[in-house]
Amino acid sequence: MRLELNLDETLAGIEACTNLEELRNYLQGIAENFGFVSFNFVDVGQPHLDTTFYYGTVKEAWAEDYARNNFIVVDPCILRVRKTNTPFTWGSIELPSFNGRRKPGAIKTMEAARDHGFTDGLVIPYHFRDYMGRMYSSLGTFFWEDSTAKFKFMLSERRHELHLIMIYWVQRAVDIIAEQQRTGVSIIRPPQEGIITPGLTDRERDMLAWAARGKTVADTADILKISEETVETHIRNAMRKLDASNKTHAVAKAIYLSLIDV
Repeated sequence: MRLELNLDETLAGIEACTNLEELRNYLQGIAENFGFVSFNFVDVGQPHLDTTFYYGTVKEAWAEDYARNNFIVVDPCILRVRKTNTPFTWGSIELPSFNGRRKPGAIKTMEAARDHGFTDGLVIPYHFRDYMGRMYSSLGTFFWEDSTAKFKFMLSERRHELHLIMIYWVQRAVDIIAEQQRTGVSIIRPPQEGIITPGLTDRERDMLAWAARGKTVADTADILKISEETVETHIRNAMRKLDASNKTHAVAKAIYLSLIDV
């Protein structure tokens, strides 16, 4: 499946998915458009649950190897996700030193990934609160098998676009999971009677709308003829109102709640 990506149409396609299978197939098409071979979504889980939720299109052999070796306990990507909201690549991870005795689990994990044909990967963290204010973490990993040079070039051109798409996809995925498997847990509850949608000022919507188009703070300041400090202030206010962990998260929430268009 190949998609000619138009951001507005892509987000609308995600919103139109009504179950996890549709979401999985749709995101696989998006992943292939970017040059990835597969993806995996991991909900790091709620403390009272015994199992971690996995979902994606990753090779069965890799999934089995990952589970059999319990790599989730030592995976350096998982450890880093718990500390950041910023997407990162496998190549950017600093692995522990190996003194020739017992090989660290982080090194075993990355070596196993290479053995399965993956040359690099992109990890997109996502942290959210449920309706009771409890914090949860998840991540999306995109697997790359082509040359690392092509990988770096693709990211230089399209990282922002994929980050926004993935956050929006995760919002839809976890809402569906909430409806079907975890009653009462939702990272964004659609507007209902008695629930007030966060109110953004016109300026705050402007900032997020330009950010949705991939514009930096400096770009937005130049376009609107205002200072960068003013842009940053409006973005911070919007993030606070939307309970967003970063600017891209705020953009995704604003689109999801129909507060801005792209």
